[in-house]
Amino acid sequence: MKYFIAVYQKLKDTYMSQSSMENDLPMICPSLRVYENEELELLKPQSLLNDDQKKALSIIKKQNVAYELNSVPISPNFWDLNPNNSLFDIYRDILDKNNLKNLEENLDKVVNNQSTILYDSKNAETKEFKNYKKYRTAYEETINNIASHLELFDGLDNDEEKNNWNDKLVSLNNLKELAFSEWKIKGSKDLIEKELGRINKTSDADLYLAMAQNAKNIFDAAEKTDVINNSSIHDINFIPYDFMENESGWNSMRIEKTELDKLFQEAKTANENLPAEILSIDYDESIIEAVELDYSFVHLKRNWFNKNFMMSDWFEWNETKKISDGQTISNDFKLPAFPKTMILIKNLKIVLNSSITNDTVNNPNQLIYFGPLIMKQQLFVNKNNNQKFLKAVTNVRTIKSDQLNTLTRKTAIAENTKSSVQNDFIEKSAVQPEAESLKATPNVAFNNTINMNVLNSARNLRPVTTIITPQPQPIKPVQPNPVAPIKIPGIFIPITYPVQPTGANVQFKVFDKINNDPVYKCSISIKGTNNSRIFEIETNEIGIISQVIPIGEYSIELRIDDYAVLNQNFSVANTTPLNLEYRLQREEVKFKSFFLIGMICERMPKIPIY
Repeated sequence: MKYFIAVYQKLKDTYMSQSSMENDLPMICPSLRVYENEELELLKPQSLLNDDQKKALSIIKKQNVAYELNSVPISPNFWDLNPNNSLFDIYRDILDKNNLKNLEENLDKVVNNQSTILYDSKNAETKEFKNYKKYRTAYEETINNIASHLELFDGLDNDEEKNNWNDKLVSLNNLKELAFSEWKIKGSKDLIEKELGRINKTSDADLYLAMAQNAKNIFDAAEKTDVINNSSIHDINFIPYDFMENESGWNSMRIEKTELDKLFQEAKTANENLPAEILSIDYDESIIEAVELDYSFVHLKRNWFNKNFMMSDWFEWNETKKISDGQTISNDFKLPAFPKTMILIKNLKIVLNSSITNDTVNNPNQLIYFGPLIMKQQLFVNKNNNQKFLKAVTNVRTIKSDQLNTLTRKTAIAENTKSSVQNDFIEKSAVQPEAESLKATPNVAFNNTINMNVLNSARNLRPVTTIITPQPQPIKPVQPNPVAPIKIPGIFIPITYPVQPTGANVQFKVFDKINNDPVYKCSISIKGTNNSRIFEIETNEIGIISQVIPIGEYSIELRIDDYAVLNQNFSVANTTPLNLEYRLQREEVKFKSFFLIGMICERMPKIPIY
């Protein structure tokens, strides 16, 4: 988990060094949040969608994602989606309970009471108002004369000219004081400006009323009309608006091991907007040499949201629950902060130690984690520098599947006495392995369970993590120290299955249906239909990939840009090697997935301001 935190810390530091503002509040997203290209594109305003089919889909499908990305934080330590605490609902409730009706009635009374000081019964300017403008103009002329005289000083050549210049300046200042006195007495300055202040204040109230009423009308119209109008409420203007379509706004980053360790220690020391329980998980990621990724800071703009009217002197809030105090982020306040910028990553690569073998990675009885992200069970090799690396699973259907949830639960079997740590946030049970077993399997050390339910109340929880050592020698449970870091073994996590029948080596071949060319980097998702096994792999440059698959029935989904998705089924009846061949049909489809690693929220000032 620590290198995942280090990546977040690096991105946070990058954002804060570029464009941070006083009320910016960076917050980590500790659970797995992944969005597909289509999901985010449908949130764009319909005017930015050039496909009629997408326009129709956006009306129906975008509501859930919009609620997620509008989730208001209720903890100072992290951000996570909470559709039950959405900015949309909170803002509408503020508009409903704000005392707009009384303000409107009082404002009408003020406007109807015309000023008798400025205008007479015939709507002509009064003598006082005329004199006010006359003597104000005279005073402004004396100011201008002084300004012009000051500009002459640099052109003076001798002391006599400077003395004459100074005498004239004294005379001009005397004229200015005289003009001001006449403006104050003969021009009724105090009386007129008091009246002008009253009228200006009325104008401010009028502007506030128009702003608040306009916001309320948007919601009223959405509820009283049809779904098409209501869908505009869920529009989000992204900046850059086309980040999901091209590389606009994306930057590449590589973080070496030394910097990863430094960043984690920095995050641990600062402990700023990071859960202490997460920081206490000292994940053994010694086999990781570097992390590569593309990142983007995508700003969220909402046409219907305007916080400024709540900061007006005219804003009234008489509810028991205050809107915000300008400091505290908790559920005790109605709107302590709101999400404004997503920290997205894609093309994640985990560079591994050169000692890692393909057999270590390609093991059907384990899952591979990087923080909350699940990695493909396939070792990739960069031919340019011979570096070995892992890729993240990006198929949202796989991540949301029941099979994956079952597997993550099966990595959480604790067979010994559990100890409560950090208010039940982390539960740990320990089994001491034999020294020789520990040497042979450096990533296998303890049997642990991480309970992330406190952080994740919605889908796709951070998988709980357990390591099972083959034939361990049990001793008395070790009571963990709540203060010390909790050691979690490595990124390769065995699944606690009973003894499984030996699987078959299945070779998958993928070709273009038209020209028979091999399809490189085709993502293959394999899910058991009579078991909970799941595999995520992709083809090499000749369109082939092999995987050991246990006996059973499976569905397979093949996905790659520019081809239609292919869904089929296959069976592994015995341990005999199996060759499967698939041909893909070309179609204009783009498959991109983005991991939400953190959210920049904006802390609301104290509201009401009184």
